[in-house]
Amino acid sequence: MNETSTPTKDARAGNDHAFSGAVTVHDRAELYDLLRMALALEHSTIPPYLCALFSLKDGQNREVAGIIRSVVMEEMLHMALVGNIMNAVGVTPRFDDPGLVPVYPGPLPGGVLPGLEVSLGACSVERVRSEFMGIERPHVPLAPASQRALAAIGEHDPVLDDDGNILNLTAEALDAPRRFFAQADYDDGTVGAFYQQVALALVDLDARENLFDGDPRRQVSWPTAPGRLYRVTDLQTALWAILEIVGQGEGHAQDPTVGPLPGKAS
Repeated sequence: MNETSTPTKDARAGNDHAFSGAVTVHDRAELYDLLRMALALEHSTIPPYLCALFSLKDGQNREVAGIIRSVVMEEMLHMALVGNIMNAVGVTPRFDDPGLVPVYPGPLPGGVLPGLEVSLGACSVERVRSEFMGIERPHVPLAPASQRALAAIGEHDPVLDDDGNILNLTAEALDAPRRFFAQADYDDGTVGAFYQQVALALVDLDARENLFDGDPRRQVSWPTAPGRLYRVTDLQTALWAILEIVGQGEGHAQDPTVGPLPGKAS
């Protein structure tokens, strides 16, 4: 039986769903824990950005506010994508699970970006550079062949209808994310590495059972989303959803503090 390496639970008190290191996903229960951790990861990034955004005075630092707001919207899209994957495999996304409520200051869930501590506070140059740019570091794979494969996938440019269904891809193109995640080479501890493990777990379990048996009526759509919110009904659409999360992480490597942002919002 093939087994998939995924992050393991750690012993942090009060967080039964925290993970670090690598173990094996054997069944749905362990996959559900991994997906809950993905949901917690996306959820945990939103309050720090919102606190920084709300600390800016109306009418001031508009460029910085616009950048932060765009990142918040993307993180919300990522959370919705994870939720659609969860609903597709029969597990309900919950934000009231005590083990998944973010704790600040603290690390990101899932053993992602170890050494980075995320906190709540006003917008400042230091916070943007030490925390936000750490969260948004590019998720590109290391190996040149993997980078070329990722760029080639981007050329497919999926078109979605208002419900999130893919309209324009061939069978070969639909399968491109599976081939990519099978050979991608991400830095350990990155968001890309975490989601590669999610992708591989889905591939492995779907090969052994009818994994995508969730209620399709629970799929969420967002036609005006800042990206693609896929309707997830099978392995292929789930992997395109994960690719959307990983791919958007490449868009915010610039330093928004190069400009009019003051040392701290007043």
